[in-house]
This record gives sequence, C-alpha cells and structure tokens, in this order.
Amino acid sequence: MKILHTSDWHLGRQFERESLREDQCAFIDWLVGFCRDNSVDLVLIAGDIYDRSVPPEDAVTLLDQTVDRLLAAGAEVCLISGNHDGPHRLGFGADRQGPQGYHVFYRSEGRPPWVFARNGEQVAIVAVPFLDPQQAGPPRPDPGGNPRARTHEAVLSDALDDGRAALAELGPMPSIAVAHAYVVGGEPSGSERTLSIGGTDQVAADVFHGFDYVALGHLHRPQVVLAAEGTDRPRIVYSGSPLPYSFSENHPKSVRVIDIAEGEIHSVEEIPVPVGRPVVTLRDSLENLLHDPRHEVHVGSFVAAQLTDETVQVQPLERLRHRFPHAVGVRYAPQGAGDGSRPTSPSPPEPRSPLENVLAFLSELRQQDANPAEEALVGDAVAHAGSGDHR
Repeated sequence: MKILHTSDWHLGRQFERESLREDQCAFIDWLVGFCRDNSVDLVLIAGDIYDRSVPPEDAVTLLDQTVDRLLAAGAEVCLISGNHDGPHRLGFGADRQGPQGYHVFYRSEGRPPWVFARNGEQVAIVAVPFLDPQQAGPPRPDPGGNPRARTHEAVLSDALDDGRAALAELGPMPSIAVAHAYVVGGEPSGSERTLSIGGTDQVAADVFHGFDYVALGHLHRPQVVLAAEGTDRPRIVYSGSPLPYSFSENHPKSVRVIDIAEGEIHSVEEIPVPVGRPVVTLRDSLENLLHDPRHEVHVGSFVAAQLTDETVQVQPLERLRHRFPHAVGVRYAPQGAGDGSRPTSPSPPEPRSPLENVLAFLSELRQQDANPAEEALVGDAVAHAGSGDHR
C-alpha cells in the first residue's frame, strides 16, 4: 500500500500580486501523473487546501477537478481542514462523497479512526481537523481535576486521546495521525499565518505518542520533526507546501510517500516536486540586474531586488520586469547598509476585493487576523451586501 502525504496547497493564493493558478495547476498535473504512474492508493492532505475560508470560485472548481482526477488515477483522497479553510464549506457534501473515495474530516467533534484497506493491507487513520481552541469545546480537566487552558495543544491532545482509545479496539495494524499544527521543533518559513498569539499555538511532539506516522500540515518547509524510536525512519513529518508562497521559501519542495507492507510501515520516501516557479532575492545595482549574464538563470523566477545603487533609480521595478517578468518588489540596499530597508516609491496596489478590504481592516484594527469562523461570517455579510437584497 502506498500513501502520499501532502499539505498546504493554498488554492486561490497569490504571490505578492502575481497569480499562482498556473503553478498550482502544474503541481496538480504532476501529482495526478505521479499517483497514476506509481500506483498510489491514498492521498492525505493535511490542511490548508484553500488560502482563505471563503475561497474564490476557480479555487473550488480546481479542487473538485483534482479530486475527480485523483480518483480516476486510482487513489482515494483524505483531507482535513486547516486554519485557512472554512471547515463547513470544505466539508460540504463530504458525507455523500465518502463511498466514492473522497473523505473530508472537518467537524470539531470526535470521530472514530477510519480504517483504509487495499491490496491486502490496512491502516487506521486518525484525522483531526484544525481545532480553534476558542471555538472547540473546553479541554478536559487534567488528572487532578483542574481545568486546563484553552490552547491548541489541549484540544488537539484530547482529540488524539480519543483516537488512541478507539485504536485499542481495532486489530493490529499501523496507525497514522493527520493534523494541522505548529509542533515544537518544526522550523517555520515566515509565510505561515500565526494560529494564535504568544506561542500558545505551539504543540509538543509528545502529544502524538503511539502513532506510527504523523502527517502534519501548517509549516511550509518540508522537514522531519522526530524519527521513529530506535530507527532513522521519519515519524512526525511536515510534507511542506508544494509551492513557495514567500521569498523565505527558497528551499526545495516535496511530498512524502509512505509504503506499508506486511502490516507495518516499511519506508517513508521524500519525493521532490519538480514544478513551480522558484523564488530568489537578488542584490546588485540596477544596471547589473538588467544586463549581467550571471542573473540570466533567474529570468523565470519570482524576483525581489535589493538595489545597491546610491541614488534613487527611475521606475526600477518596471524596468526590471523587462528582464524578469515576475519581479514583484524592489528595495534599496546600498553597500554597507545591511540588507536594506528603504523601499522605492510604492507602485499602486492591486485592487482588492470587498472581502479582502474588510478582513484587512479588521486585522489592522485588532492587530490579529480573523479566525475561520469570523472570515466565514464576514464573507456571508459581504456577499449579502453585494447581492442588493438588504431586507
């Protein structure tokens, strides 16, 4: 049995003001082909399928088409909602789609482990969607009967405890936990949205004790948090996002393939994702950036330029785009000025949707991003206001 672990697709997202749809479609084309050519049995997506709780229509269509293509390629699909997703929108119709091989875990209340069987092998999957500690039920008291703080670790730990208790009633088989969390020891990339404030979003790795593999989402850098005891086989793993979503994500992208044989996890292999536009920060004079052959290799990349010129240049971003069509930012960083912090005169911002404007206003007003439920509420209000029906 082969299971592919991926996460953080962020369908509908832009890179600065550049559309990522072409790159996201290229990843999906590659993924479907890989699953077909390598007889992948199950695709696990560990949250943040969409970039926001009210996704654009083309992102919803893209996910629907992707699921159909993966099923046609022979792989079932299991996904959980992440902190960016609107869980009920993501889970719409999920109960009807389960028998066809599309399994969505989005409810905050506990669900029993799902046993996936194929090719004479079976695996128990405890899939825990992202749980907002302020909206999920209160954590259970500690062993001494004292109340526990509402943290992501507390509510996730309770859900995993329920899953472990149910696993004990099943026959012997490998177990996989799927979660969307910031696990202590994981290295963020800088582009992930904070789940909460003051470090209360972080989760200790030991809450995942007892699972043979933990398929994580949220951090965009592929990495192994913890290996299986006594071996070098990855056990607690971030697949990372399949594409870069900020200039801090200049690392290779990948997915993981878990091979189950003879009733146990035989291997976990990291598979590079060979598509997607790379990102690069170039520091040089404008003249060199425009003409130096050394920079030719980056013509197809997303480019952030740090200009070492001592004087302000005329329309630098527009001129750079003649050579680097996907240049998205310019800052001045004269020699001896560190990494530079003096921006050019800003280009006019791209128009934002009414929903994006309202969410940006709320974030600035409260110094905190709206949570998924608030995003959904604002989305409904904006849609109602735009409908012209104000009764």
